[in-house]
Amino acid sequence: MASIPRVLSCAFLLGLGLSTAFYASDLKAEQDKVEKGSLPGPSEQEAETRRGIHKLKGKVLGFEVDHYVVKRSDGKQVSLHIDETTKMTKTFAPGEWIEAKVIQYNDEHYALSIDPAP
Repeated sequence: MASIPRVLSCAFLLGLGLSTAFYASDLKAEQDKVEKGSLPGPSEQEAETRRGIHKLKGKVLGFEVDHYVVKRSDGKQVSLHIDETTKMTKTFAPGEWIEAKVIQYNDEHYALSIDPAP
């Protein structure tokens, strides 16, 4: 007949194997939820920040051929480069407040989108 320590050790090992199987099935279920979009992921703003996109709010001082001159809310003057890929709801006049999604490259600000400031 099997000794008690041997039976206990077999039961322990069997329990370890089953817990690993249950863990693997739980992990698969969580992965399926992520793929289906039911779990909350990073917010849109967090995702944009990771890609180097940030928001800039300010007052339009002027417009030239390919950029807006904007005075940010912190008082600093910035040039926002625009092109045909910049999404804009309208053309902005001096004095209007805007909110722009901007990516910075080589110390220059490139506008991805420009909207009226809320």
